[in-house]
Amino acid sequence: MDLDGQRRIIPGRRAADSARKAGGAKLSPEYRHTVDATVALLDRYRDGVASDRALAFANAGQCDPLSAIAEDLWRDWRGVWADAAECLSEIARDSDHVAAAKSYTESHLTSKLLDAALWRQAYVKPLGYPGDYVVMNHIYDGIRVGDTAFARLAHALAVQIGQFVVRRKNLVRQTITELVAERGESVSIASLGCGPAREIAEYVANGVDVAGTLTFTLVDQDTDALRFAGHSISDAMKTRKRESQIRVEPRRVSILRLLRDLEPNNLLSQPDMIYSAGLFDYFSDRTCRVLTKRLYAALRPRGTLLLCNMKAGTDMAWPLEFIADWSLAYRSAENIMTWTEGLEGAEITLRTEATGYDYLLALRKPG
Repeated sequence: MDLDGQRRIIPGRRAADSARKAGGAKLSPEYRHTVDATVALLDRYRDGVASDRALAFANAGQCDPLSAIAEDLWRDWRGVWADAAECLSEIARDSDHVAAAKSYTESHLTSKLLDAALWRQAYVKPLGYPGDYVVMNHIYDGIRVGDTAFARLAHALAVQIGQFVVRRKNLVRQTITELVAERGESVSIASLGCGPAREIAEYVANGVDVAGTLTFTLVDQDTDALRFAGHSISDAMKTRKRESQIRVEPRRVSILRLLRDLEPNNLLSQPDMIYSAGLFDYFSDRTCRVLTKRLYAALRPRGTLLLCNMKAGTDMAWPLEFIADWSLAYRSAENIMTWTEGLEGAEITLRTEATGYDYLLALRKPG
């Protein structure tokens, strides 16, 4: 056990489990070579930043001595990432081959990255799941943290990979801004699986005022996430030039209970907007369809439901699923549009954020 009481994850434990499930499936030499090349790449950068003299010489005169090296690593990483994605397009057709590839990746490559805070938080999952509020905050903050130069470099690499999270957050914040400006009166907004709720804190700090009360209902199963979000929004309120009536209502509800027992109408009190930035990535198709209809029904007239889901057919599965053990449901546009069946009169918009990795489905209720 760790001192904080969390179960310590030994690098490669999941990989060993995966290998047993694979039943000894043969790993393609092309994929093995790609993983080995990536390990060699990381080792080269680790050795390169280990010498303070070499680091100072390579980045003389720069305020942040790792900036140029981080850019070089990102360029080189994009190369091996593309090779891995090409290999996985074939590997994905065979579940045993997928298990073998995941096993080899975790045991050889993941272990090289676990000194970096963001990689370790996602892989070890001390809060029980990979995309927790700590992971989100690391990506949002974009600050290189770590006890060694290489740990900071590897952390920055993970932050760069996760930029779709930042772009998605910005689009959600934009939607909030547009809705509040349109309503011009008391507005109620609910976030399901709110995490750190950074988009709300940013809006509160810089957004327009409303004549009435602006209410944010934060729903999450993680008490620490709700506490962080509440403090963050409270701090943002102190920076506003004008006083507004802003109310934050945290609701600690397990996702399982939300799906099985709770009626959204009772939980959310007919909000003007309900959104979920990352929750649907973990649900089955059937659950997504059922929950979409229930949430849409809970909206007041002219309300907006905004749902996000990772896009199928991209290369993001390699760093998330195979390296960080972060399993998500990647979906096509056609698949996501099935969630809207039977929602007569809904104004439907489907778009991606700037990186193209994440879909945002917006459903506007008539009224």
